Amino acid sequence: MNTTVLPNTCHDELPSALMKQSAEDFRVDEQLGFEPEGDGEHLWVQIRKTGRNTRDVVDLLGKGLSLPAREIGTSGLKDRHAVTTQWMSLPTAKLENKDHLPQLLQSLLSDIPDLECLQAVRGRKKLKTGTHKHNHFTILLRDITNGRELIEQRLSTVVQQGFPNYFGMQRFGRGGRNLVQAKALFEGRIKASKFKRGMYLSAARAYLFNRVLALRVEQQTWNKVQHGDACILDGSNSLFPTEQVDTEIEARCAQLDIHPSGPMVGNGESMVSGAIAQLESDLLATEAVFTEGLANAGLRSERRALRAVASDLQWRWLSDTTIELQFALGKGVFATSLLAEIASVEDARDRQPAEAE
Repeated sequence: MNTTVLPNTCHDELPSALMKQSAEDFRVDEQLGFEPEGDGEHLWVQIRKTGRNTRDVVDLLGKGLSLPAREIGTSGLKDRHAVTTQWMSLPTAKLENKDHLPQLLQSLLSDIPDLECLQAVRGRKKLKTGTHKHNHFTILLRDITNGRELIEQRLSTVVQQGFPNYFGMQRFGRGGRNLVQAKALFEGRIKASKFKRGMYLSAARAYLFNRVLALRVEQQTWNKVQHGDACILDGSNSLFPTEQVDTEIEARCAQLDIHPSGPMVGNGESMVSGAIAQLESDLLATEAVFTEGLANAGLRSERRALRAVASDLQWRWLSDTTIELQFALGKGVFATSLLAEIASVEDARDRQPAEAE
């Protein structure tokens, strides 16, 4: 169950780089792509946080407002070791002094270090997972040695052809522990809360998807539509089978308009056929604990694009050894998977002793 050795598309040895030397080196801003309605029984709040993950903030708000954590809506999960902004929703109908909730919220957050409420707007519905359109990243890579020319070449390649849409290592937890727990859960050796169970199921699906994608990267077909592929329209969930690949399909794929897809394992048809169906079936047959566990958990089969595209990718060198990257990624796409295409990136936290459990 190796979650760390994933092939990239570069055949040259990549220069080394260090990320997350400080939380300010990794900034993420969640973009909804729309404005809350301005009225309704929910308060949508935009929060900036440093050194705290999404679950930390949800628990703090729930405790401070005497509100069950499950009632607080979020769209995406954000890293702890970063400066991030994201939206959350609070059901005002279930709170006392609901007319004064913005003031109560500001007072609560003012007593918590590294948390700030940027704005609060009324909304009609609870914020649901996956509601946001994309995330905007500003990332500093440091300690780069003799790699400027190659990094710029790799960045230009990413602009032109995209990058493998791997799930990042954070999906698997420190040292892959979420995947280890998923296996234990499927084998009946542990039980888990609803929240942790969801984490473990997500880790198992991500692991299987990454295995399929890694094979297609090795075969150099991750960014080319093959006979029998199921294709995804860029920036959407629109999915269609391709029994035959014609010049139009090839052109749309080259233009980053459509992407081949990989399996998000569950119950139901996979939508692929022929050699692609055989490739996926053969590989997944070696992971019966996970495939059967996911099916028994009641998850439905879905597809995820094998390729991701970075919008408005820009960079500038702050010094000979430090580069700043700015780009936007669709929801569910990991910035660390893009970084792996341009440098051999080490997380500064890995140089520190492991945290106590």
